[in-house]
Amino acid sequence: MSTRNTVKPSAARRGVTTAERSAAPDIARGFMLLLIALAHAPMYVTTSDPGVVTHPTGGDALDRTITFLSLDLVDNRAYPMFAALFGYGMAMLVMRQRAAGTTAAAASRLLRRRGVFLFLFGFVHFVLIFPADILAPYGVAALALGWLLTRSHRALNKGVVISAVAATVLTALFSVAIAVEGGGSGEEIRGTVWAHDYGSAVVERLGQAPFASLHILLAWPIPTAILVGAVAARRRYLDDPARHRALLGRVVLIGGSVSVLGGVPLALIGAGAWKAGDLAEGAVTALHVITGFAGGLAYAAAFGLFAARLQGRGRTPGPVAGALAAVGRRSLTCYLLQSALLALVLARVAFGVGDRIEATGAAVVGVCVWLTVLAVAVALERAGLRGPLDALMRRLVYGRPTDRAAEPPPSDPALPGARPAGKRESTTGAES
Repeated sequence: MSTRNTVKPSAARRGVTTAERSAAPDIARGFMLLLIALAHAPMYVTTSDPGVVTHPTGGDALDRTITFLSLDLVDNRAYPMFAALFGYGMAMLVMRQRAAGTTAAAASRLLRRRGVFLFLFGFVHFVLIFPADILAPYGVAALALGWLLTRSHRALNKGVVISAVAATVLTALFSVAIAVEGGGSGEEIRGTVWAHDYGSAVVERLGQAPFASLHILLAWPIPTAILVGAVAARRRYLDDPARHRALLGRVVLIGGSVSVLGGVPLALIGAGAWKAGDLAEGAVTALHVITGFAGGLAYAAAFGLFAARLQGRGRTPGPVAGALAAVGRRSLTCYLLQSALLALVLARVAFGVGDRIEATGAAVVGVCVWLTVLAVAVALERAGLRGPLDALMRRLVYGRPTDRAAEPPPSDPALPGARPAGKRESTTGAES
């Protein structure tokens, strides 16, 4: 076999087994999908005018309370958590490949391969189901940032600092510009979500798709969250959370406080308690997005602490944590199934429930859809089956099992990215 053939992605070590997985990232991703369901469902509500972020205006006291809590605790908090876990998974993929003897160039090609297919999955999702897709932007991020994950710690840390500065500036500019131009309500996106004709919506989304990923990557601190997740993976914060309990606790306390306080101003606007001008709304939207980055990290750290507590007691995850982990292990399948079910129930072109509910009803539908997805994941777990789309992604990235060479033996621990024998590896969306 030629040297070139020995480093192609299909010859690389395949994804980790279930026994090698750590609990914290899987449980966090399972919970994250609940937050995403709660964030996406209100976009389908047509009984009120569009408000800030994804929420309708007005409603009764309960509706306004639901809107306030969602804006303060959910919106722009779930995406950074998902991005950080995605970066964590990409870094673990590289470390695992390097520990197995794969070259840095081959590991980079594997990341690029995954980025391409993730983008394609997201493109189809955006056009056919829901125009606020997050898969395609993460695919673009994998293509743009993957090279950093094979570089030194110093280079990766520099990437975090540079991306954080750029994200802060760009987020502020985009938020203010959109608010001043009158687009802060998100009516452009809702135009296709609220469409009466599915064919017309698909055609319109085809025109929007080339710009959607770029907009998300520029207007939200997604690249920074991905790189922070990669740094956390190199230091194994979620693989050995008990060892890092103090740090994770500080992230939860400080990040959670910053997130909650930073979310209050926009939550007051969304709940109708503050009538802000366009410039003020743009400024507090930027504050909401930037502090949401801290909230996303706090959520991820909280699940690390939960896993550390289980480790400390020598316990395995109970029924609830086990169900969340089952969703997390099938995050691609569950994310797309959840999105499809929300559209089927709420969209005008399907059952149209969004034409008959307010914010509270949207939250109820979001929770019910997530519980349905949870039940599907648990059934697949008990049957010993992967999520079908996760299995397809694995096949596309790594190739057929019969196409690859035998699994390489454990590598020298001195190699970059090598892990001590007996240590478990976590996987996130980047390597499942």
